[in-house]
Amino acid sequence: MVAVQTDKLKPGKILAAEVRDINGRLLLAKGSEIGQNHIRIFKIWGVSEVTIEGPARSGDKLDPELNPEVFEQVTQTAKNTFRHTDLEHPLVKKIFDLAVRFRCENNLIDTEIQVNIEAPETEAGNHLPDFRERLGKRKIVLPEIPSVVFELNEVIANPMSSADHIAQVVNRSPSLTALLLKIVNSSFYGFPSKIDKVSHAVTLIGTREISGLALGISILSIFKNIPKEMIDMYSFLKHSLACGILSRILAAQKNFGHTEQLFVSGLLHDLGRLILYLYFTEESLNILSHARKNHNLLYQEEQDYLGADHALVGKELMEQWKLPLILENNVLYHHKPSEAQQTIPATIVHLADIIVNSLGIGSSGEKFVPPLDTKAWESLELPLSNFDNVIGQAMHQFYSLESILQL
Repeated sequence: MVAVQTDKLKPGKILAAEVRDINGRLLLAKGSEIGQNHIRIFKIWGVSEVTIEGPARSGDKLDPELNPEVFEQVTQTAKNTFRHTDLEHPLVKKIFDLAVRFRCENNLIDTEIQVNIEAPETEAGNHLPDFRERLGKRKIVLPEIPSVVFELNEVIANPMSSADHIAQVVNRSPSLTALLLKIVNSSFYGFPSKIDKVSHAVTLIGTREISGLALGISILSIFKNIPKEMIDMYSFLKHSLACGILSRILAAQKNFGHTEQLFVSGLLHDLGRLILYLYFTEESLNILSHARKNHNLLYQEEQDYLGADHALVGKELMEQWKLPLILENNVLYHHKPSEAQQTIPATIVHLADIIVNSLGIGSSGEKFVPPLDTKAWESLELPLSNFDNVIGQAMHQFYSLESILQL
């Protein structure tokens, strides 16, 4: 058996393992002969690699010769990035090895986004015990589009609604309309002709996916004007999108029924950090400065300085917005999923965050890979061998959808 990238797959090969899409649906059974149409379907559903019968041959799998100097440099950088993790743990070691190879192949030698942080640093130590009270009193402005999202959810929940009904709601928001049409016409789906009607896009993407994309992207859109002195927002959005995609793929690996909920959870897991940057700017500058000076994890600095971290801030904001409880669960516990009421989905977002940080795809301000919650990982029961394909699929989908971040 040999793993072959979809782009290099030839018709006539025999599958050595079944192929499933991100929702766990069977695309082609083990032992089937692969046709040209199957290859097209694999690409549409983001399957980046399949396993075929036969011995490995040169050219079957992309495995470029790594430059020894680059490999050594990337390895040393990665070790620093993983300094708060246990590299002896089998999963962490697996992610580390995959991250080094990914960074080498994509020339990501130094992925840290440099921002100028100028703040009169004060000592950490919970200087703001009234932070949660202040957060509750601070008026966080709801974005305009979620009112459309809530109406969209009501229409989708109605079994009598058609694609035209859903399109009527979407069309009330020009930015959401543009977003959905851009997504459906991206290389992620690979449709042969241009889709120019929202009703057609709804039919092709799916109603649940429409709702999830609308909710996540519309909420993040209100933070686009955060000063670059705080965070590079394009980098933040890249990190968020990659976490959403990875969360959805990991959910499919566990046959978790609501993969769109995991996509939104991954997309919004660091929402609280944007609230801190926007509404508590001076405190955030102190936290960033202290964390970078002392090589500490950012969420631990938040806890020390504020008495709360960005996960709690995100959860409380979602509660104010009356978003689904499962999203609150996944966001609040994405650094400590073993404490969550629903452990499995929180662990999926936790793993997605760890992997994306390790690969160096964007940044929410954190420069280190967060430590693994080993108890939560054990409850997930995913084979280590799955992570090669998971990362491959995720990056294929990420690069196909990255253009939506320009909207």
